[in-house]
Amino acid sequence: MATNESTVKLFDAVNETSDALIDATRAANDRGHRFTTSAIEQAQDSQRDAVELTRKWLDAPLDFLGLLGLLTESTTKAQGRALEATRQFFSEMGDAQKETRDMVQRMVNANRSASEASVELTRNIFTRANDAVQSATAGNGRKAVTAGSAKDDSDSTSSKS
Repeated sequence: MATNESTVKLFDAVNETSDALIDATRAANDRGHRFTTSAIEQAQDSQRDAVELTRKWLDAPLDFLGLLGLLTESTTKAQGRALEATRQFFSEMGDAQKETRDMVQRMVNANRSASEASVELTRNIFTRANDAVQSATAGNGRKAVTAGSAKDDSDSTSSKS
């Protein structure tokens, strides 16, 4: 009965380790997707700002003050996007650190359970092997004497005489 429980415990621990790795991979994929999506949106915003700046310049090429104001605004927006990208990067790295710590903790706990189950399974195997040897040798370390083997022993001693 204990062997069956130990086997279930061992396989549950293997599943938990696998689940922890898969969950960590899924979380990393989600983080990468969020960051990439944000980078694409920021690139699109930058491209639109550049087109708007070009359009304003083509509409009024000699309006230097208006162009300078638009250039300043565009530069400020670009800096804000760069700061937002940096903030998001560090936020995602903080999340990654926490998720990695949680994954390692889950794997350590699962490996501890697997080790305990392995020790119990090994102990049960040796106990059963010892019991089998004890019953085969009748507990005295020698091969158990059976009716057939006693007859064989008397035949072999009488044929030696």
